[in-house]
Amino acid sequence: MASILDVLNTNLGKELIHKASKETTEKKEKVASVLGMVLPLILGNFKNKIQEGHEEALIEMLEEAPDPFKFMKVFSEKETNDLLDCGNDYGEIILGENFDNISKTISASLSIDEDAVQKITKIATPVVIAILSIQKQKENIQNKDIETLIDSALGSSSKYNDSFFETIFNRNEDPNIILEASEILLNSEKKKESILKGYTGGK
Repeated sequence: MASILDVLNTNLGKELIHKASKETTEKKEKVASVLGMVLPLILGNFKNKIQEGHEEALIEMLEEAPDPFKFMKVFSEKETNDLLDCGNDYGEIILGENFDNISKTISASLSIDEDAVQKITKIATPVVIAILSIQKQKENIQNKDIETLIDSALGSSSKYNDSFFETIFNRNEDPNIILEASEILLNSEKKKESILKGYTGGK
């Protein structure tokens, strides 16, 4: 089943790792490990905030994300400082008071500087928002179904897998990638294989 971690094996994910590594001077392998923990946490906190009654502000964030389609297309050209600023604004809403605790926990777990963890998280957050925003538009997802969208990105639902793959892969690079990914998904229960291998660990 697809999940947000599959992003790390796309060109988008590799560019995200590159930008974060360059900004923090941490090795790409360590940045990938941080992202492996951070990406699901961003989604999990997003879902928690909805359940806590902050749905309106979060839905507004998705609907008013500045041209997410263009954002994804020109991501490699985006200035890291712009991503940090954007991630800081989003992070205050999504992670809030949990941000420091999350950073400290990941820092201790992976033996990486806490400031680096925070920067990686801030750089990654706009990417997560752009993915969700694009999927919401493509699937015409109603506000009441946002939690299901998040569950899909977390890998606990397959309902929006198609739009997820269409969003994270550049179809111009490989027009067959969506078909191939869908075929793997259909056979995943029998083969017990992951969609992608590499940074994500394959399971």
